Amino acid sequence: MSLVASKPVSAAGKALVVRGVIYGLLHRRWTGGERLTEQAAAGLFQVSRTPVREAFLELEALGMLQLKRNCGAVLLSFGPRQLRELYSVRTLLEVEAVRLAVSRIEKAAISRMIVEFERLQAAGADDVDWVLDRALHAGIAHASGNLRLCDEISRYGNLVQTMREVVGTRLSSVHSTSLVEHLEILYRLKARDEAGSVQAMRRHLEIAGDSALEVLSGLTPQRVD
Repeated sequence: MSLVASKPVSAAGKALVVRGVIYGLLHRRWTGGERLTEQAAAGLFQVSRTPVREAFLELEALGMLQLKRNCGAVLLSFGPRQLRELYSVRTLLEVEAVRLAVSRIEKAAISRMIVEFERLQAAGADDVDWVLDRALHAGIAHASGNLRLCDEISRYGNLVQTMREVVGTRLSSVHSTSLVEHLEILYRLKARDEAGSVQAMRRHLEIAGDSALEVLSGLTPQRVD
């Protein structure tokens, strides 16, 4: 059997488990301290144990669970305090990235992003699936020139995107505000304004954190059957 075909299947299964566990923690289907074995997760998400194992490693790196020998995974609490901490770390990382990127990021790339964001703003349209949002944050991280910093920002960005997918339309009202904030970051970057870029990024992530907390507080608790 070819291993080439199995990789996408494993990746899809891993993504399914990651999303499912985050969904369960956000909706308080599980509480901190509960145990989830590979076998139980494989049955719950209808995947093999290999993608479960890969998903558990990623979730541990994201601080969503802790792996213990001969015990499987112990789920960690995820509530307002943990969400605040997540956004605090994300802010530290991305503020440093934008500070480093100010003198490195290409103005042509900034101008292209400005055109895209202004087009959405003029049309009163949403940034569907947060495509431009992710491109902006990834572009700044890459332009920082620090690969380790870029990797960490990508890790947190993936978690935030998964959380967005879990809560779905509950964040729809945030799009228009985010467009304004993103444009402010881009305008400051285009002007090579380090202090302004840092301030705009910090403010953007503070607002994003507040919005995420508001959504989290409105999620309905669910139980695992």
